[in-house]
Amino acid sequence: LWPEGIPASSSVQDILLWQHYTMEAMYHRIATALKKAERHNETPEDYLNFYALATRETVAGSQATGTPTTKDEKQLHETRRHQIYVHSKMLIVDDAVTIIGSANINQRSMDGCRDSEIAVASFQPAYVATDSDVPHGDVHAFRLHCWATAMNKMEDVFKDPTSVACVRRVNEIAEENWKKFTAEETTDMDSHLIPYPITLDSDGDICSREGFFPDTKANITGSKTKSVLPEILTT
Repeated sequence: LWPEGIPASSSVQDILLWQHYTMEAMYHRIATALKKAERHNETPEDYLNFYALATRETVAGSQATGTPTTKDEKQLHETRRHQIYVHSKMLIVDDAVTIIGSANINQRSMDGCRDSEIAVASFQPAYVATDSDVPHGDVHAFRLHCWATAMNKMEDVFKDPTSVACVRRVNEIAEENWKKFTAEETTDMDSHLIPYPITLDSDGDICSREGFFPDTKANITGSKTKSVLPEILTT
């Protein structure tokens, strides 16, 4: 839901603010294109979405050990809400190509003489996308497996990720998970894809749906702070 660090800190709030601007710029372009094409029954969220992975567990379903001691630990022990942190980076394009690796888009990873990184790219020349369909090779199967892992569902509509029906179904599942994640009553979650907690209007303008991230006092869309970090480090 937020970059590594304390979400209410100046550095993270600066990063979230620029992230907000970036997301909004993309949504603006999609909203403009939809209006130009007079596709009034579609929204920018039919074409672009941001998600996170999270879980919630009851005491009976918990694998936690030890006794919480800090304020944050005690709060999480009470609300039982947790993010799922995945360090690897993955891109799947048109069910034809995938790249999986460890590098971040930052100086440490890209410098060439600092952190050691590794990545693997996979594709099958016999399975390429067409104007009307995605390929149905191993990358396609891998993407479906990833979705099943994140959503605990395997549905026929997932086979065509380019369809509006598929996008809307994924968003529906994510919204169901968000309700469980933020509900007063704690229940075990077996599906972990949640929407990034923002809303947008038909013009693509973004607002935070809750104000703060759950269990924090950190603005979801970031805020301009008096950070000692120069903007080049947070943009």
